[in-house]
Amino acid sequence: MDLTSPTETRIRQRYSKDFKSEVVAQARQPHVSIASVALSNGLNANLLRRWIRDADPNYVKRGNSLSGSSGSVLMGHTPGFLPVSLPHPSSKADGQSIEIEVHKGSSTIRVKWPMQASATCLAWLRELTK
Repeated sequence: MDLTSPTETRIRQRYSKDFKSEVVAQARQPHVSIASVALSNGLNANLLRRWIRDADPNYVKRGNSLSGSSGSVLMGHTPGFLPVSLPHPSSKADGQSIEIEVHKGSSTIRVKWPMQASATCLAWLRELTK
């Protein structure tokens, strides 16, 4: 029994200048995660970061996108994205939890996840949004 899978030929995707400009403009909005914009457009976040850097020679890496007094990541209503409320970066994570609310049709799912297990929460969210 052969358990090897056949190799697939990867084809490099080409994107129009208009598409790149639109996605870069979305990513430049305040309080929007570059990774979330990339994900909503089916892109790798590193590719989008390169497009942003290439579009602006004075581009400065903005660290994490949690600038703002509330510490919330704000996103437009884009299919595939779930707004997640995060604690202010200066607050302690001990004893706090990540709270997620998902609406689908008439159903609502609310989840509280320990802050210490945020990596596991991210993996769960990725599976949920596939």
